[in-house]
Amino acid sequence: MTIDHKGNIYLTGNGVTVFNDQGIQIEHISVDAPWTANVCFGGKEMKTLFITASDGLFAVEMKVKGVRKLQ
Repeated sequence: MTIDHKGNIYLTGNGVTVFNDQGIQIEHISVDAPWTANVCFGGKEMKTLFITASDGLFAVEMKVKGVRKLQ
């Protein structure tokens, strides 16, 4: 699981499901794999979402930035 700078949370399992800070699902990112295991932001500007899945590693360029660490 990971979080972006707007407070949205990203959960894995079947692709990546994104919930806002009110707990409402706001997006689902489909991944061409049976299941996903982990997700994190990275890259030079923290705008690349890296997803580990049963069949490999996926990267999605996002409009939002991830946070480096939770406080």
